[in-house]
Amino acid sequence: MSTEETDAVNEWRREGSELVWRRYYGPWEVSARADTNAPFTGPIELRIRLGIGGPDEDEIVRLMNQALETDGIPASLLRQVPFSQIKAEFRAALEPEQHQVMGEPWPVPERCRTELDYALLVAELARLRATDTTAPQGELAARLGVGKATLSERVKRAKELGLWDGKRLTDKATAILNDWLSSDRREQ
Repeated sequence: MSTEETDAVNEWRREGSELVWRRYYGPWEVSARADTNAPFTGPIELRIRLGIGGPDEDEIVRLMNQALETDGIPASLLRQVPFSQIKAEFRAALEPEQHQVMGEPWPVPERCRTELDYALLVAELARLRATDTTAPQGELAARLGVGKATLSERVKRAKELGLWDGKRLTDKATAILNDWLSSDRREQ
């Protein structure tokens, strides 16, 4: 950590469908927002603002003096923002939710009976789409040994259950998968 930074550590926190990263550099608060529903794993917003406050008046005066010295946001601060680290931390935070989107296939059951079954189905469909497969539904249908019409009906049912919006998993599906992953890891 440079001397410009305060003792605050990097922090990710969830705000709805977004993850927010925050770090303080002297008087400057830098935050980045990443949307879990975005089709990419990176920030959608970067914000730098004067972040002075709190009960310690001496600290407020010290930080305000630093801000006055730089006459606004310094260019050197922009060079310190760790974009690659932010993206890597966001990907790591999403891994349980996305189950390595480009990695191992989801264990889709041959028949879908429960919400978990349908969540696994659409998670695998999302994974196949992320691999630039030309016909993800056809490929998944073939792998499961069902017709394309049957798979289309299952995807339609997943939408009715609120697990799929036609392009990506919903927060409901993500929560179901995270619960399943957590219980699966506890059993191992």
